[in-house]
Amino acid sequence: MKRFTLKEIGQQLNLSPGTISKALNDSHEISAETKKLILDFTQKINYIPNFSAKSLKTGRSNTLAIIVPFISSSFFFDFYEEISHILSQTNYKLILLQTFNDEKKEKEALELCIQSNIEGVIISPVKNDSSLSLLFYMMDQVCPVIIFDRINHQLDTFKIGIQNNKVIYQATEEMIKNKRENIILLLCKDIGGNVSRIKGYKDALFNASIPFKEENIVEISYSSPKDNIDDELESKINTLLNKPSAPNALLSTTDTLSLKVLHILNKLKVKIPDDMNLIGFSNTPFANSLNPSLTTITQPTQLMAEKSVELLLQMLKKKNKKNYFEFETYFLDCSIEHRKSTSSL
Repeated sequence: MKRFTLKEIGQQLNLSPGTISKALNDSHEISAETKKLILDFTQKINYIPNFSAKSLKTGRSNTLAIIVPFISSSFFFDFYEEISHILSQTNYKLILLQTFNDEKKEKEALELCIQSNIEGVIISPVKNDSSLSLLFYMMDQVCPVIIFDRINHQLDTFKIGIQNNKVIYQATEEMIKNKRENIILLLCKDIGGNVSRIKGYKDALFNASIPFKEENIVEISYSSPKDNIDDELESKINTLLNKPSAPNALLSTTDTLSLKVLHILNKLKVKIPDDMNLIGFSNTPFANSLNPSLTTITQPTQLMAEKSVELLLQMLKKKNKKNYFEFETYFLDCSIEHRKSTSSL
């Protein structure tokens, strides 16, 4: 898909760039007939105006963008802070955009990046194929794109994340070693890494000769940590706890779910770790202050941020020449911080 300038549009329609600009800005100087001709053509070519170029003759903004599902997540906030700190030592500015796990908002964020002449994007996508055609266009015509965290996205570029199946396998294995075999896996619905996480969970059970129970996979849908999911989460957990063979361990895969489920288990008077072992994905600094303190899988946000910026700057230096790069996916190691929410029977 070619990125058209006002001059090129004018050449196609045999009109001056000034006439094109005035028509796109709905000037009264341009007739309705000419406006319609121009608007029909710009819609046909999916023209997105370069607003920054109006004020910058160079067409450069020296601005990068980070696009995350929500900044209220401790993981995404930490990642943003690390990126911001690294870029403060360069000439680049940084803008932050949130998608709230919504594909429409993700597309709007990417279109804003194009309109604002953003020079590079670091994104954690909504889904594995979300905004795919727009991201292809950006990589081809606009700027380099780096994917972090949700690295199963189909875009061919550099990706930085963790091996979800490996870390979930390790966490499940630890619970099994603690003689906990009836384990709930708690997931945020429709997140790209879920397939890998479920595989790691199933593999750990299989290798320990523990039967897999479909009912122990609990998925909760939310677009923001501020969403009211407590009632749904409590209902699903309570249903499992009231079964004849109640679960005795729970592995949560997002920091939002980790904190909420700890609160719910305390509310239901489930003794942690005696009745229920709990491990959560979380980068929250308050994990050690919770009651009980929460055993967590901590992602390497600093290393992830450093690698993301390093690769993005490399692509910018080579002016995003895709054929120059052999794109790779980088898997970074997580750590399990043991605290009081896990123990042996």
